[in-house]
Amino acid sequence: MNLYIDFDGVIVDSIKVTYKMLEEKGIDIKDTSKVREFYRELDWFKLLENINQINSSIRYIKMLEKDGTYKLYILTTVNSLNEIEAKVNYIRKFGLNIPIISVPKGVNKNELVDAKDNILVDDYSGNLYPWENAGGIGVKFSEESKKNKEFITVSSLGELNHPKFMKRLIKRL
Repeated sequence: MNLYIDFDGVIVDSIKVTYKMLEEKGIDIKDTSKVREFYRELDWFKLLENINQINSSIRYIKMLEKDGTYKLYILTTVNSLNEIEAKVNYIRKFGLNIPIISVPKGVNKNELVDAKDNILVDDYSGNLYPWENAGGIGVKFSEESKKNKEFITVSSLGELNHPKFMKRLIKRL
């Protein structure tokens, strides 16, 4: 079974940080053209140098990689080549050799990879709905561990090989 892990908002705290930057620049989050321009022009290398991991995400990815229960991938939406390069460098600097699949902004993740019977861990429900409609299993990532009636919810990647998670996963299959 393939396990696809989102980057922004699951591995690192880039969503909160960039939303704050947008606010400071006076860019309305609903102004999609200005938001896309902001993300295209952002210095992703500098951003990722100073960003926090979410709930020891890299440590848990290493554990999942070693465990071998899943075939791991990072599946991340991107706005520019600079962003792709910075994210690859970020992951590689921790010694992870997991494939990183870049999804152009505006393309559903399930259009790039086969969702059927595979898991996507994502903080954005808008990615999980089409994933599940394509036969995949959507896992909602929420730092606050908010329960979600539509998706299995985790607050840490360390939960992905826990017996409780496995029970919930089996129920969904």
